[in-house]
Amino acid sequence: MKNRLFCVFCAAILALCLTGCSFSDVMLYLYGGDEWVQADEEPVYARCEADNGVTVLYDTNIWEAPVMAQEDTVSLTAGNQLNYTAVLLQRTDSYTDFLAQSGAELAETTKVVEYALDFTLPGVEVQAVRYDCGSYQTVFAELGYPGGDTIYVTAATRQADYQRILDLLATVYPTGQTPESAAGLDAPDVSALNGEKQQSYA
Repeated sequence: MKNRLFCVFCAAILALCLTGCSFSDVMLYLYGGDEWVQADEEPVYARCEADNGVTVLYDTNIWEAPVMAQEDTVSLTAGNQLNYTAVLLQRTDSYTDFLAQSGAELAETTKVVEYALDFTLPGVEVQAVRYDCGSYQTVFAELGYPGGDTIYVTAATRQADYQRILDLLATVYPTGQTPESAAGLDAPDVSALNGEKQQSYA
């Protein structure tokens, strides 16, 4: 029986390899964790200036290349089906109370538990809230920059740890206003937002 199970396991790995999956992908599928693959990888940053006036410095080891999810919204995703994370970034003046509106809309669709979320970014006025939605967590944030610019953040993750979202927000800013938290990061520009995975940079 053990030999038969071993043969089935080997056949499954071979099939995944033939489809372009690596051993890391196999372990990721079996154990459902992103950190197992990425724990020893140094951050490799790329800079993207989105069409909505938001600039993002993102670690290509973690995040897929940004795309314009809507005309005014840049989107980043990370992980897999088991540990999925998505972040939406907007610059708009259409919100009267972004945090309250977003929380109310979320509560209409699912049962939530609200938590205060305190984190700081150098030179940025931060207001944020986190919601435990059972199988996933949602984060809403307003990032206020000098000159009156505001970036609105909507993020959701199926991971227990939402720190990767907060780390990303330290490298998000209105185009032309590089904050202290992102100023020292060396990253090439990524110009196109076409929905395809961009080149990784070493």
